[in-house]
Amino acid sequence: MMHPLTARRALDAWERGQRSDPQGRALALLSAVLPEMSREQLARLPVGQRDALLMRLRERTFGTQIKGFALCPKCGVRLEFGLDLKNYDVTRSLEHKIPPEVLAVDGYEIRFRVPDSIDLAYIAQFPDVGTARLVLLGRCLLAARKDGHPVAAHELPEPVIEKLGERMEQLDPLSYLSLSIECARCNHQWLSLMDIGSLLWQEVARSAERLLGDVHTLAISYGWSEAEILAMSEARRRFYLEQIPQQPAVAAPGKERRRP
Repeated sequence: MMHPLTARRALDAWERGQRSDPQGRALALLSAVLPEMSREQLARLPVGQRDALLMRLRERTFGTQIKGFALCPKCGVRLEFGLDLKNYDVTRSLEHKIPPEVLAVDGYEIRFRVPDSIDLAYIAQFPDVGTARLVLLGRCLLAARKDGHPVAAHELPEPVIEKLGERMEQLDPLSYLSLSIECARCNHQWLSLMDIGSLLWQEVARSAERLLGDVHTLAISYGWSEAEILAMSEARRRFYLEQIPQQPAVAAPGKERRRP
C-alpha cells in the first residue's frame, strides 16, 4: 500500500537523494511511501514496474498532467511539452510478475531477465552507449546456447539482440517510454525518452526547497520547531505565512515570540 507523500516524507526523500544518482533518487522517493518494502526489494523491481509506481506516486501527489522541457537537437531551441499519465496502463504493469524467460530465435535459445535499477546504476559508469548496451545485455543474459553450445553476450548477432530487446519491452512495457516531439521553430521531429523518475524528483525537490523556506520563516516568526510546522496542513501553514507581515519580525528582548 502506497502511503501519501507528506511534507515530512518528501523532505526525508529529498535529503536522502541529495548525493544519489538518478536511480538512487527514484528509489528514495519510493522508499518514502512504501516503507514496507526494503530498498533492495525496490531496486530489484523491473524498471517498468518501478516507473509505474513512480507514475502512481506522481498522480497522487501532483496530478496526472505533466509539463516537461526538451532542447531541439537541430536548432537548440527550448521546447515545452505536456503529457498525461492517464495514457499509461500503470495498473496492468503492477499486477503481473516478470520472471526470467526463455526466448528461441534464429537457432538461439536465450534465458534472460528484464533490467532493474541496479543494472541501470551500474551501466551509468560507461559513457559509450554501445559499451553500456553490451554490459546491460551481459547482466540480463542468464544463459544462451546455440546447437547445444554456450554463447556469450558479445557473441550474439545484432538481429538476435534486437529481438531480445523487443521481447523485454513486451514483458515490461513501461520500461521504455518514448515521446514524439516536433520543434515549433524548425519543424524537426525526434523521439525522446521520458524519465519519470527525474521529472518527479525535480518536482519534489522544488517543493521541498519551498517547504524548507516556509519552515525557516515560520520558525523565526513564531518560534515553532520544524516538527511542529511540518505537522500542520499546507492550508494552515499558508494561513500563518500570510499573517507574518502583521507580526514583528523579531521578538522584543525578554519576551517570547507570539503564538496564535
